Amino acid sequence: MKKIIWLVFAVLAALWTGLVALTLQLTDWVLATIATAQVPGTAIDTSQWVAPAWAAPWVDPAWLASLQGGLVWAAQGLNQVLPFAGSLGTLITVLGWICWGFIMAGLLVLALILHWLAGKREQQTAPGRQVV
Repeated sequence: MKKIIWLVFAVLAALWTGLVALTLQLTDWVLATIATAQVPGTAIDTSQWVAPAWAAPWVDPAWLASLQGGLVWAAQGLNQVLPFAGSLGTLITVLGWICWGFIMAGLLVLALILHWLAGKREQQTAPGRQVV
């Protein structure tokens, strides 16, 4: 029984380690890709934006210009913030491995408790064995 407990622990530990490593590698790759992205300049150029004809009776042109200005401001701000995403990879990796460590410690404690309980069960089921 004890061998099964430790075998299950080893398999779960290997699966958990592989999952965390793969997830952190993918996260780092995604963040590096985001860090190199930029909102295209054509999206920021408001001179090409024309209100749809159907919107003329519904939307005030001054409000539409204000909306366009807000969207341009958001796109320019996004271009300033996107390169910061690349530096988040280190922080997320550290937090991921700390989480991995806590889960591994929990798995180890669980395996130790099960090992101890299996030992107690073997002692109870073996009459005639004298424990010194």
